[in-house]
Order: sequence, then C-alpha cells, then structure tokens
Amino acid sequence: MGHVVLCDFDGTMTVVDTAEFTLARFALGDWKVIDRQFELGAISLEECLRREFRLVHASERQILDALEGAVPFRPHFDKLVQYCNDNSVSLIIVSAGLDFVIERCLEMMGWHKSVTTYTAKTRITENGIEFTFPSLFDKTSANFKQDLVRRRKSQGENVIYIGDGSGDFDAAKEADSLFVINGSKLAKLCQKHHISFRTMADFQEVVDEICAL
Repeated sequence: MGHVVLCDFDGTMTVVDTAEFTLARFALGDWKVIDRQFELGAISLEECLRREFRLVHASERQILDALEGAVPFRPHFDKLVQYCNDNSVSLIIVSAGLDFVIERCLEMMGWHKSVTTYTAKTRITENGIEFTFPSLFDKTSANFKQDLVRRRKSQGENVIYIGDGSGDFDAAKEADSLFVINGSKLAKLCQKHHISFRTMADFQEVVDEICAL
C-alpha cells in the first residue's frame, strides 16, 4: 500500500494563517461572526469561506504585497518535500485558503514543482473574492478536504494527514495517520472526540514518524 501525504497550509505549513491575516487586513465587516457560525457547525467550511471573503475588496497584488515578509514557514518542510520526492510519495497541499497566495509561497521557496495543490479556485470581483471549490467525489462528505481523504483511501492509499484547524477535523478523523500542530484547535477537537493523533512542532518530526510506518 502506497502513502499519500495531505498537508494543510495556513497555520500548518505556515506559522501565520494567511487567510486570517488577509481578512483582518482587508475585510469590510465582521468576518469573525461568520467564523463562529462555522465553529458552531451552523455552516459548512465552504460556505464560511465564501461569506468571509465576500467582505474582502482588495486586489491580488495588494494581498500579496501585504503578506510579503510576513509568512514564516514551519521548520523543515523542505525535509518533508525531500523525503516524499526520494520515496515516490505524493505530497498534496489541501487548503481552504487563497490559491494565489499558496502558489506564490510555493514558488518563492522552490517547492512548486514538487508539491501538488488541492484548493478552491479564486476570482477577484467587485463583490469580493469568489471561491469555486473542488467537486465532491463522495456527496456525503462534509467538505472537500474530507472528500479528498476518502477518495485517496478508496484508491488503496494510506493517507497521512497534517493539520491544525477546525476546518481539518472532518478530514483528520478519517485519515490513517494524523499529525496535529501542538496546542492547536484541531488538537483540542481530536482530544474531545477521542481521535488518535501525533503532535508536532516541525516537519522533521513528521518525516521521522513516517519512516517508521
């Protein structure tokens, strides 16, 4: 059975959540009210992002300029990239963030040819930023992240998931192996629901654990 690594971007691969940074800087309205609705289970992950980013009226250039120099990466992601390349393991960034931010960060670090992305497609409009999310393979999936886990498992792969937030929970609970940022919202949710996981602070820990699988 082959492995596939699915890794969240904001707050996991990066230390700063670039989506929240963008909302805090550019949203014209209280996006945190919408975020709380998602946390309470009143709306889906996709609907949360659609509503929040309708409040953002900024160009792609303005957002990228604001983020420049403000996005530290969690240590040793390059070690995970190298391990996956050397061992023919697929490494996929699965994120509900801004695709053009993720693409820019990967390109800046030289990882764009080694890492696949699975994200919404965004479009800047006069009514804010519009999101088009990947179509669901399994219509019963809670969101596109969980759906990707289910799809890869159905193809006979061992799914390793790495995440930190509430938006990762539905995907995380179905992964074969789960790595969670220490002290994160996802860690608290997994503890509450008795879901087994390994905590991590940097990606070298993930590589060491994967080698032992």
